[in-house]
Amino acid sequence: MSIRIRYTLALLLIAGLVTASVFTMRTLLDDQRLDAEIINIAGQQRMLSQRIALLVQKINACGQDSAASTAMLDAAIRTFSSNHSKLTSLPSLPASISDMYFGAGELDAKVTQYISQAKSLVKTPQCSSSIAIPIEQATVLLKQLNTVVYTFEQEAKGHVDDVSSLEFYLWAVTIFLLAMEALFIFAPMDRKIKRTIQHLHKASNKAEVAAQKAQEANRAKSEFLSSMSHELRTPMNGLFGMIELAMDNPAKSDNYLRKAKAAGRQLLTLINDILDLSKIEAGKISVEKGPVDLLQLLDEVVSIQRIYCQNKGLAFYYNKQQNLAPVIQGDITRIAQILHNLLSNAIKFTESGSVSLSISQTTDTNGNTLLFSVKDTGIGIANEKLTTIFQKFEQADQTTTRHYGGTGLGLSIAKELAQLMDGDITVTTTVGVGSDFTLTLPVIEESLPEIEVKPGATLKCAIVDDLLTSREYLEHVVAAMSLIPTSYSSAKAFLENTPSNYPVIILDLSMPEMSGVDLLKELLTLGITPFPKVILISAELEQLECGKEISDMIWRTHAKPIIRKDLELDLQHLVTQVSAPAPLPSVATKKLRILIAEDNDINAEIVKAMLESEGYKIIHVKDGEQAVAACTKHTFDFILMDCNMPVMDGIMASNIIRNELKVNTPIAALTANAFPEDKEECLNAGMNDFLTKPLNKELLLSCIKQFTQTR
Repeated sequence: MSIRIRYTLALLLIAGLVTASVFTMRTLLDDQRLDAEIINIAGQQRMLSQRIALLVQKINACGQDSAASTAMLDAAIRTFSSNHSKLTSLPSLPASISDMYFGAGELDAKVTQYISQAKSLVKTPQCSSSIAIPIEQATVLLKQLNTVVYTFEQEAKGHVDDVSSLEFYLWAVTIFLLAMEALFIFAPMDRKIKRTIQHLHKASNKAEVAAQKAQEANRAKSEFLSSMSHELRTPMNGLFGMIELAMDNPAKSDNYLRKAKAAGRQLLTLINDILDLSKIEAGKISVEKGPVDLLQLLDEVVSIQRIYCQNKGLAFYYNKQQNLAPVIQGDITRIAQILHNLLSNAIKFTESGSVSLSISQTTDTNGNTLLFSVKDTGIGIANEKLTTIFQKFEQADQTTTRHYGGTGLGLSIAKELAQLMDGDITVTTTVGVGSDFTLTLPVIEESLPEIEVKPGATLKCAIVDDLLTSREYLEHVVAAMSLIPTSYSSAKAFLENTPSNYPVIILDLSMPEMSGVDLLKELLTLGITPFPKVILISAELEQLECGKEISDMIWRTHAKPIIRKDLELDLQHLVTQVSAPAPLPSVATKKLRILIAEDNDINAEIVKAMLESEGYKIIHVKDGEQAVAACTKHTFDFILMDCNMPVMDGIMASNIIRNELKVNTPIAALTANAFPEDKEECLNAGMNDFLTKPLNKELLLSCIKQFTQTR
């Protein structure tokens, strides 16, 4: 065989091999693109199923944006239906997926039913809470759609493996031909084949990257929930702020605004639950270990939950072992979150009877343990359901969800938090009799930081509150502030024991038999001179209804849970007045200048109105760069800095103000990012405090007073 023939034959073989390789790889790459498209569609189906359920729930809430939500729901349904048709009509649908859609899994029928249920809500001319998608149905559908995505991913992986196998065989044949050509023909052919192999490697790498992106789709849920924090909290600040302003101006407010505020707080609670769940799933949630004033913690929890019990007509019992450790090491926020969840659930699922909270401390070989027992006389839980109530998105059964509402996140988050603190939550229950949830936490005794107390206390303070835990906590705070406390469990007991002897009265608003307002009316008839300084406290300050004559008798008000530093400031003011020398002629008080850096006009308007009503002088800028420029030209007493702004964010602006301009003006972050790491970042940038949106007016004013009273 001549060299020419050999060369021609070799060329033909190589040409045939390369041609076959190219067309084969194109076909395989087309298959990979189709696989990626199918996986994306399947992943979109999974996301849309959640979106549809969320929009249905939102529309059923009958909010102001129901029309917009309906339009979004209609668009989501169309996409969901179109994607379903694409998937079910695939000519090469895997047998396992085909069985899931049209066989035992009945997914095709379930999707069709899901679409029909959602469409019925779109066609309804107004919101109707009777049309709903149960969470169990949405959860089952989501699980099956998730299985579809996983199966498609496995099919794609198999195709990638086929590409790898084919690549190997192509490589072997190519090497053989190259060796023959190197021995008998020309070396340049070797370089050409190598270039072909390199192209094949690149194609294989692209296919592997596409498969990896498909596998990462499962992580999208946590990332999506994290991004919701900023997107939902910022506009909600406008809602809450405007409601706050309306409540501060009764002539402009009405009952609908109060209901809107309550609905907004419920939505915020849901958002916080979802964010906590996202952090737990990502493994990024952490608990603090600091001193916890157990009296304060119990007072805050019991004060609020007792009101909820009273509003529902339930009896509330509180039992506390006397020898509890007064201060423990732990995370006060997370412990309170767990107790609020357990008590709220007990109240929600109890129609009549009582709810009780009992706290005790035990000692064994492993150390001390705190036991918080929450008992109710509610509906109870069936034994076969006990394994599911601590799972995400789960409640006892479908009828419970329909009747009582809720997402099923609370108990799951509470148990996760308890276990993060080396504790646990257990439950014993009987259907129709009630449930008993027990939170156990290890106890390490701590001590609170030393409080500077002036000796020789002479100012008497009467504490009138029917709740024992509140009296104990208030006695603790009052004594620490150099006042002499005397507690009374009822307004009648106080009136029977020389009420004129007390220049200071801390008075609960909501008490049985005689309320705080009724007591003030009685004191008015006694003609006490000078009239005592009355500090009114309540978990329901918005329910305060009294005439101007009575409201003028109230010196200060504090909402429960009480912000201790605010109460201490008021008590310190009274102590200082008693011990201060005769006042000098008064001098006009300087108005504090406050800089607000906030790019959102509505949020800025809310903060300005809150502060201007208190007499502060406000200057508003819209980004960090303008804030730095303002600090260069002017002097301020306080700075409120939004973290997320265009041009320059609040973190960078605070760094420049502190490190380059050397300005020591107190700075408070004003942000919708509510995670601990966000707070740490703000403090590291030189900020003094951290205020989260939705903004609370009392917290804002308290923060300003704290950092400006010594300036």
